[in-house]
Amino acid sequence: MTADVQGVLPAPPQAVAFDVNETLTDLSALGGLFDGFGLGENALAWWFAALLRDGLALAAAGDAGSFPDLAVVALEEVFAACGREVPAGAAEDLLQAFREVPVHPDVAPALKRLAEAGVPAFALTNGGVAAAELILERAGVRFMFADVLSVDAVAHWKPRPEPYEYAAQVAGVPRSRLAMVAVHPWDLHGAAAAGLVTGWARRGRRSFPPVFRRPTVEAADLVGVIELLLGL
Repeated sequence: MTADVQGVLPAPPQAVAFDVNETLTDLSALGGLFDGFGLGENALAWWFAALLRDGLALAAAGDAGSFPDLAVVALEEVFAACGREVPAGAAEDLLQAFREVPVHPDVAPALKRLAEAGVPAFALTNGGVAAAELILERAGVRFMFADVLSVDAVAHWKPRPEPYEYAAQVAGVPRSRLAMVAVHPWDLHGAAAAGLVTGWARRGRRSFPPVFRRPTVEAADLVGVIELLLGL
């Protein structure tokens, strides 16, 4: 547990926002698709990193890009680096598969724990609402979220402050009483800078990068993060 800049320990959150891509969803399910493209399963990480890089670059410049458009541009980059053109239909196949990825097994238990505590959960994605809604519906957990929010509403990607401020407004709580939960340190850095409580799910990573603001709490998975947040 960490104190804020005034040295005051954070209070338990009155609402919790979850990042969607990789925090709730298991993108490793796309590995077989990249293998089928002839790129190898390791190209999945390359593709998603390129997608995030371009999205964050636009955010840093004060602009925004469409998640599907950025996904296609990143796919073109990976194929070009391998000396190939994107095969016909590959981009469409990728976007469709992305909408069908499963959620991690710790998602439902973490949401159940929040419900038991009477704390509403929100999803906050750099993608679109429709895609996130579909994924959560297919996983059978959509009903456990008070709302699904997208950065499209403020035309700026996380980690800019606008998405976090928007989530707090929708949740109807002060930013200091909204927790952001994610596996991405850069996302939590942005949330902390915007005044939110933060929770990092390590998911196998050994340590939090020291270049970012430390999370309020951290644990191996979402259930552990929620337990620590509720115990603040």
